[in-house]
Amino acid sequence: MQQTLTAAGLRYVAADEIGAALEESGGAVLGYLGFGEPDPNHHAGSVPFAWVDLPTVGVGRVFELWASHAPVRTELTDRIRVARNDQVLFGCLQFDEDIQADYDTLIYRNYCLFFDCIDDLGFPHLLRAWHYVPDIHLDERGLERYKRFSLGRHEAFVAKGRTISGSAPAASAVGKRPGNTVICFLAARHPGTAIENPRQVSAYSYPAQHGPRGPTFSRALFATWSGTPQLYISGTASILGHLSQHAGDARAQAGETIVNLRAVMAEACKNGLIDATASSDRLFKVYLRQPELRPVVETRLRKAFGTESSIVYLQADICRRELLLEIEAVCSMRQPD
Repeated sequence: MQQTLTAAGLRYVAADEIGAALEESGGAVLGYLGFGEPDPNHHAGSVPFAWVDLPTVGVGRVFELWASHAPVRTELTDRIRVARNDQVLFGCLQFDEDIQADYDTLIYRNYCLFFDCIDDLGFPHLLRAWHYVPDIHLDERGLERYKRFSLGRHEAFVAKGRTISGSAPAASAVGKRPGNTVICFLAARHPGTAIENPRQVSAYSYPAQHGPRGPTFSRALFATWSGTPQLYISGTASILGHLSQHAGDARAQAGETIVNLRAVMAEACKNGLIDATASSDRLFKVYLRQPELRPVVETRLRKAFGTESSIVYLQADICRRELLLEIEAVCSMRQPD
């Protein structure tokens, strides 16, 4: 993995550098995730942390570290480990399967739990959420698990009075190995600005062929904290309108995905949220259905966004069976000296 960059408090850190990175933060860590083979000797203490059982591609263990520029307070609330400064809160929630409940019910219960948590702590505005779903394509009584996930999440948004159209958070959901479900989230005292992609139907407005409820997320969300404007781009794939494109062709899917990433960035510029001429740090997380797809995807991604971007590659199941890859990003505007 190349030298890490910092954006919006975020860094990707190699396993042999995580100790130094945590020490360098001076204890002001909002939370972090580990990818790759779990290390039984790694202990996070009171900081929000989760091992996500996704293999890395081309490197060993990798950590996704969210640091704060201000002191943080950590606590455990209703099984949810959170850390917060005066502007944002980062939390991790992990739970096992329940043979007595369908997956949509399980997601609904746990989503309601963390909505109550962020409301009670005064950070009611969800900016970004990451979902790592075991056996995402499993058929559960005639409905694929990912569709049950989308159903449970939607119903929790409705039950807790969240507006969906126009204010849903940025998000991603990919499949991990069998075991626990991991949900991580970034919430704030003040709302961000949701952004849609003019090339695509809004996910929450998908027709019924994609499930009883559409996925509850915006294509991107813009927010500012610690004085830094930042753009969170949701998991993005080779979709035009609401239909998958280029089945079986990784190169073409990578190209279509990059067009969608650029379209979301252009929409943020059009709305005056970011300045296309300003310098920015870009961090990408690339999910690949097969590890051998990395070279073709990396070539196109580097050509599109330059060699300085920080990129992590993970092997994961994408939410639709025909999709071979998904890319998410955090773009942080650099402040002038």
